[in-house]
Amino acid sequence: MTVLLNKSLTQYDTIGVVGIGQTGLSVVRYLLAQGVEPVVFDTREQPSNLAALTELHDGLEVHLGALDPALLLQMDVLVVSPGVDLRLPELQLAADAEIPLIGDIDIFARLATKPVIGITGSNGKSTVTRLTAALLEAAGKRVAVAGNIGVPVLDVVVNDADYDVYVLELSSFQLELMANLSLAAATVLNVSDDHMDRYYTRRDYADAKQRIYQNARCAVWNREQQVTEPMSMAPRQHFTFGLDASEAERPHLFGIGVDGGEASIEFKGHALAKAAELQLAGMHNLMNVQAALALAYAVGVEPQQVIAAVKSFKGLPHRCETVLEQGGVVWINDSKATNIGAAEAAIFGVRRLVSGKLILLAGGDAKGADFKAFRKALDQVDVLITFGRDADRVSQNFAQERPHVRVKDLPEAVSVAAQRATPGSMVLLSPACASLDMFRNYEDRGEQFRQAVEAYYD
Repeated sequence: MTVLLNKSLTQYDTIGVVGIGQTGLSVVRYLLAQGVEPVVFDTREQPSNLAALTELHDGLEVHLGALDPALLLQMDVLVVSPGVDLRLPELQLAADAEIPLIGDIDIFARLATKPVIGITGSNGKSTVTRLTAALLEAAGKRVAVAGNIGVPVLDVVVNDADYDVYVLELSSFQLELMANLSLAAATVLNVSDDHMDRYYTRRDYADAKQRIYQNARCAVWNREQQVTEPMSMAPRQHFTFGLDASEAERPHLFGIGVDGGEASIEFKGHALAKAAELQLAGMHNLMNVQAALALAYAVGVEPQQVIAAVKSFKGLPHRCETVLEQGGVVWINDSKATNIGAAEAAIFGVRRLVSGKLILLAGGDAKGADFKAFRKALDQVDVLITFGRDADRVSQNFAQERPHVRVKDLPEAVSVAAQRATPGSMVLLSPACASLDMFRNYEDRGEQFRQAVEAYYD
C-alpha cells in the first residue's frame, strides 16, 4: 500500500491528513508552515487533540467520525497517522483508486540530510533508542531522538542543521507506510505477539518489522531469533547480538561471555563490561546494550570509546524500574511491558536475581494476544495477581497449584502482594497487556502502582 512519491508533498493540490494524534498534529503543523491547508479526518467523534488542532488553524476543513469514501477520493494524497488501521475499507478503497497513502516518516525522509538510525522490535525499542543516543552523544555527536518514542519526526527535522545524526524508534505501524527512508543502520530487536488486533497473522506483523531493512546500509539483528535477520541484505552488511559469546570477525562481533565468573558484554571476543557494572538489570538488558553498541559502531563509534556511558545509563521510567525496597522485598515497576514478549523478558531477566518469591502483577487489554505463549514465563512465577479486562486470559495459563488472586485495582494488588511477600521476594508489575482498559496510558499505570506501594508503607 506504500507509494514512492514522484514529487514534493507540497506540490499536490489537495492533501488529506487522517488521524489527529501527536503525529497527525505534527503533519498539519508542517504543512501549514509550507503554506498548505490540509483537509483533516479523524475516525473519532471527539478526538482529544481537536482543541490543539484548532489552535494551529481554526479555519481547517475537518471531518470527524466514520470516514466518508467520497471525500477521501477527492484527495490527491493521504497522510495516514500510525494509529489508524490501514485495513479500514475506506482507506483500502482510496488505495485501490491509486491515491497515495503515506506516513510522516517518508515526509521526514525528504527533509533529513544527516544519517538516520532506525530501531524497531516488539520489546526494548525505547531503551535501545535512548541508550544509542546516549552513546552517540558520549562520542561527541549532536543527536535528535524521535519517532514512536513520543516526539514526532517532523517536529525535530525542522532543526536539521542542529544535528549530526537522527535516532528513530519506529513502530510496525510506521513501517507499514515507510518506503523512502534510507537508514545508516537498522535493527529488529525481537519479534513476539503484539498488536494482533491490527494484524491477521504473526507473519504479517513480522513482515511489517522487516520493512525497516529495505533501504538500510547496515543491519543489526538478534541471532536468538531468526525472524529478525534481514531477508535480502548481504552478510557483509550484518552485525548480530546474542546470548552466546562474540567472535573476532563479523557478523557476530557482540555477545555475552564470562569474565571472572560473571556475565559480561563482549566485543570481538573481549570483555567490555561486567553485568554487575551496569545500571540495567536482567539478561534482556544485556541484549539491549549489545544492540545499542552495534548501532553506534555501525556509524563509526568504537564500543571502548563509550563504555562509560553504558555503565552510567539508568534506563527508562516504567521499565524494570525499582520503586521501593522494604523489609527485604523489592518492588519493580515494569508497566511499559504492554505485551507478552516484554513481560516474558522481564520475568526471565529478574528470576535469577530473586531468592524468595517472584510475585507477578499482570493484566489489562491483551490486544488479541495468545497467552499460551506466556506459559513458560508464568512457570517462573510463584504468585500471580491479575487485574483488568483480560485478567482471566492470563491466569488460565498459570499452574493451578500455585497461588493466584484476581483483584479489582492496583491498590488491592499491592496489598495482596505485600501480604504474600517474604524477605528476598520481588513484586513485579509487568502486565503483558496494554493499559487503556483501566488507565490513561502505561505511564499512568506505573505511576498509580508507585503511589499504591508508597501508600501501603506510609
